[in-house]
Amino acid sequence: MSKRKKAALSVIGILLLLLITVAVCYFLFTKSSEEDLLYDDNATVGIMPGVDLDERRAQLQEMLDRSMIAFSINTSPVFLNGTSKGNLLIENPGNNAKLLQVSIRIDDTEEEVYASKYLKPGTYIDSVKLDKVLEKGTYHATAYFSAYDEETQEYIGQTGAQITLTIQN
Repeated sequence: MSKRKKAALSVIGILLLLLITVAVCYFLFTKSSEEDLLYDDNATVGIMPGVDLDERRAQLQEMLDRSMIAFSINTSPVFLNGTSKGNLLIENPGNNAKLLQVSIRIDDTEEEVYASKYLKPGTYIDSVKLDKVLEKGTYHATAYFSAYDEETQEYIGQTGAQITLTIQN
């Protein structure tokens, strides 16, 4: 089994345990002694006959995949000077099934210093020039990844990663 599959299964397991823990805590702490739950006497414990467990797992995995945004970026890219290319290494993994657009903003000023066009799944950008010329120094920034449905181009959501831009000269 590949490392990615193991990692995905671990994440799913952790999410399920977290969900179960939250549910148990909710029922333990919100249940009033005056309000007893009434269970249906006609309910049967177990999984409905005819349900394919592998198909159910695949459906749950698809729902999880749709809700997650996968990406990769160099968290400490280096630029020789303010006008040279730097090793940003932005990747939209092939298993992402989303279009990504990246915007990098300096944390202190919120100034956008780089904006990519859309990246299809399975593509990457090795090195780029920043859209704004920065002076020599180190800049704490956030790379915002906006995700869009690959077929409808509908906005899905956004996530971010802290990065440190270094301009050497």
